[in-house]
Amino acid sequence: MLKITNLHVKINKKILLENINLELKPKDLNVIIGPNGAGKSTLLKAIAKIIQIYKGEISFKEIDFTTASINSISKYIAYMAQFNQNSNLTTVDVLQISRRKYSGFSLKEYDHDMIKNTIKEFNLQNFLNRNIDTLSGGERQKIFLAAAILQEPKILLLDEPISHLDPKNQIEMLELIRKKTKENNFITITVLHDLQNALHYADKIVMLKNKEILYFENSLNITEKMISKLFDTTCKLFWQEGHPFLFLGHSHNNNIHNHSHKKENHDT
Repeated sequence: MLKITNLHVKINKKILLENINLELKPKDLNVIIGPNGAGKSTLLKAIAKIIQIYKGEISFKEIDFTTASINSISKYIAYMAQFNQNSNLTTVDVLQISRRKYSGFSLKEYDHDMIKNTIKEFNLQNFLNRNIDTLSGGERQKIFLAAAILQEPKILLLDEPISHLDPKNQIEMLELIRKKTKENNFITITVLHDLQNALHYADKIVMLKNKEILYFENSLNITEKMISKLFDTTCKLFWQEGHPFLFLGHSHNNNIHNHSHKKENHDT
C-alpha cells in the first residue's frame, strides 16, 4: 500500500497541493485527471521526491518516503516525466541503463533477456541503434516507458505517457501499462488528459481540482455530475459495450443532433 497522508506542497510561498490523502494498492492503475494547474504533475513529483513536500507523509511498506533519501527510494519508484530531455543515446543505451541499477556496468543474461522481451512487446525493433534525438516524440515516449518498466519498480509514475502518440499507439500503450500493472503488481499512477481513455483503462480515478482531491473513485462509479464539477462544464457520459463515451460542453437542443444518450452499465 502506498499511503499519502495530509500532503501539502508549497514552493516560494505558493501552494501547489494541499490536504492530499490517498491509499493506493498494488495491481491498480490509478489515473489522475483534472483541469490545467490542478497539481497533477506536482503530485507525481512529490511522490518521486523530485520536489520537496511542505507538510504530510508519503509511506510505502513502512518506509517513510518523506524522510528517506532519494537513493534509498529509487529502487521502489520509476518515474517517466512529461517532457524527456533529449540526449546522445541510442534506444539500446536507454534500455540498458535502466537495468544498471540492479546489475551495475556489466549486465547479466537475465537483464539482456528482459531487454529483448521488452523490445518485442513495445515494437522497438526498427530503431534500436538510432539516436533517440532523431526519433519522433511518440517513439521516444515508448522507449522511456519501456525503460521505466524495465526498472521493475513497485510504484510506476507516468506523466502523460500517451501525449505524443496517435490513437492506435495510445491504445497499445495503455493496454501494455494495464497489463504490466497487473502482472508485476505495480502501483501505477498516471496523468491522462484523454478522459475516455482514463475511464476505460483506470481502476481508480483521482480527480484533482484547485490543488485538492475532489473525488477518488472506482472508474465505474464516475458520474456526469462529478466530471461537470471537475471541469466546470456540462457533461454527457454513457457506456456502450464496456466503452465510455464522453462529451464535454455538449448539448442537443436542435434538430441537427436529434439523438439521445443512454448510460448502460458494463464491466470493463
